[in-house]
Amino acid sequence: MPNDDTLFTRPMPKRPENGLLAWQATIGYISSQYSLDALLTLQAYPLETGEVAWAGTASWGQNQESVRGCPSLPVALRNLWQEVNRNHIIFETREAFLKSPAYYDEDRWLDGDTAASLKRLLHATASVYANLWQLVFIYQPVESPAVRFQARLLVASESGELNVSGQGANLRDACHALYRNAAPFYVAHSGRSMTDFD
Repeated sequence: MPNDDTLFTRPMPKRPENGLLAWQATIGYISSQYSLDALLTLQAYPLETGEVAWAGTASWGQNQESVRGCPSLPVALRNLWQEVNRNHIIFETREAFLKSPAYYDEDRWLDGDTAASLKRLLHATASVYANLWQLVFIYQPVESPAVRFQARLLVASESGELNVSGQGANLRDACHALYRNAAPFYVAHSGRSMTDFD
């Protein structure tokens, strides 16, 4: 005789390994469930104190949530999710919510290689352009994985404007591509070798 008390449960889905991957999964979910134009935009820019601040925006359809003036990328990613979660119901099931970009420790928002690539790009940019620059990173879950992350260096100075871009399947690859494409401009503007920035 079968036991009627048996409960069948599905295993909970595995959480993304870090907060940035959770954000990518969230934007992918928003794109598939709500609006194909879903974007995650991250921006690094210098403050007058010489420190770097971060901004973040999540947008889809007519919706947009933003944070600005954050002291690090992890803080921007965390605060942005708090704004989105406060003002919108994104995930309709517990299983989906487990993949949200929340409850990650400070050192679990980026993997080590991505953090190192981003640090190198920020150091070179700030060393060359002082307080005239912006770095913009855009994630969109498009069909071609190789172009899902766009990275852009924007510089506005008396000598003119500079707009250099790179792209990749992830933030690390986009940082590498932008660094490679911006290298000639770093050298020309600073008169230094690229080895000086390593």
